Formats: sequence, structure tokens, C-alpha cells
Amino acid sequence: MTPRPGDALTEVAQYLRCPGCAQTRWRTEADGLVCGACARRYPYVGGVLDMAAPGDVGAAGDRPYEGFWAAFYGWVMSSPARQRLDSWLLGLDVRRYYRETVARLDECGDGPRLEVPCGSLPFHGRTRAYDAGPWIFVDLSRAMLDKLARRLDGTGHVLVRADACALPVRDGQLRTIVSLFGLHCFHDKDAVFAELRRCLRPDGRLVLSTLTSDGPARSRLYQRLNELDGTFAPAVSSARIAALAGRHGLGIDDQVSLGSVLLCTASLRIRESTASEGGTR
Repeated sequence: MTPRPGDALTEVAQYLRCPGCAQTRWRTEADGLVCGACARRYPYVGGVLDMAAPGDVGAAGDRPYEGFWAAFYGWVMSSPARQRLDSWLLGLDVRRYYRETVARLDECGDGPRLEVPCGSLPFHGRTRAYDAGPWIFVDLSRAMLDKLARRLDGTGHVLVRADACALPVRDGQLRTIVSLFGLHCFHDKDAVFAELRRCLRPDGRLVLSTLTSDGPARSRLYQRLNELDGTFAPAVSSARIAALAGRHGLGIDDQVSLGSVLLCTASLRIRESTASEGGTR
């Protein structure tokens, strides 16, 4: 049976913390959540729980995916012929990308799970991973979340407006974090990896794909155009992404490079070192 909105909020609230005071006591009301410590209210309107700071720009200067190039991308993806052009620009084998991504999502364990940025949730319906929860879908774009809320109406999923550099999630709570085609939008990738690591359980897993600077020249030009309106952050290499992840104890378990796209899974290396020293997980 599909949970009612209030039930879904109550279920998810146990994994959340207040962005204002970092406390974890909540009171669920019909129109949102109220922090039991500082009494801040986070409205739940149109299927979206708004836990972002005021304004439309994240702490690191990230902008919601709503600019000119975001609109252009939506136009491109609305036509199979234009999709093929986009794939060529990125040097991407789309069929293989979908196949490899679905295989990694299918291996997601039990919840709780988080996807950031969730965007239009392109793999929903393509993998069994979304059939069980709880899932928390996070994005900074209210427009994207509103559109997704209409699509997921009645499923019991909770959508949260929040900044990837300040996730409203308690430490060490998440079994899986999914971030598909989003890291290249974040300016402070170091802060994002710090947040992802903070939120993961010791046995947690990250499924990640992103654009990189490793692709053909046409891809780098395409990405540079997207940087002009703040849609994308400056591109970095796959090696740089692995180094940033490693700085926060996240080791790459496997990776596939498809043109300018990096697809990988990562997990916390600290549990391996602990086990080798005779500790427990």
C-alpha cells in the first residue's frame, strides 16, 4: 500500500537533521516538519519538502539547473535525433551507459537511499532499485522538483529541496547514495564529497556518473558553453574526481569511461583498514 504523504514524511524524518541547528528531533505536521530543538519550520508543499537556505543559489555558487543551457538540454533530449547529436558531442555510447548504470543501481542494497541531484530521475522505471525505499530525492531546483513531484504523485517518495553542500541528513545514515550526471554542476566538489561521506553508513556505497574534461575537444567546448550561465562548474578530470573522493576516504571500486563521461561506484576505505587491523565493521 502506498504511504500517505504524512506517513512518508514521518518515515524519512528519522534520517534527517535540521539545517539550522543540526538536531534530529522532529514534529511532523500536515504542512511540513518542525525542528523539535530550534522550532524552525520546513514547508512541505506540492510534494516537496523545502530545506534549502533562502534564495536560488547554493552556498558554493551552484545554480539550479534552470538556465538557458538547461532549457537547451531539455529541448535536445525531447527528440531522438537531437539525443544522438548530444551523445556525439559527449563521445558517449548511450546504450552502454544505460546498461552499465542500471547494473550498478540493481545492486543497491536496502534503504535508506538518497539521490542528489535527482533531476528528472531518468532511471526510474528502468531498475528495480526504486521499487523499495525509503528514498530521499534531493535537488536545488524547485522547478525540477515540482515536475518530478507530479510524475511521482502517489508513490510515497519524498522530494527535498536542499543544497548538495549542506545535505539535511544525519551522519552515517545512508546505505546508498546515487549521483548521476550531477557532479559537474557543483563548484565545490570537495565539499560535496565531504557531505556524501558524512551521510554514508560504514558499509555504504556511492553510485556516481559525471562529465569530465577527459573527452574529445568537441565535448570540452560543449561543456564550456554550459559554464557560461553557471549551469556547469569548470570541468575536471576523472583522476581529479578520484583524488577528491579519496581525500574523504572514498575509494573507487570500479569505473567505466565513456567519452567524457565517468561512471563508477565507490565505498569507504576506512572499513577495509579497520578490518585489516582486527576491528569490527
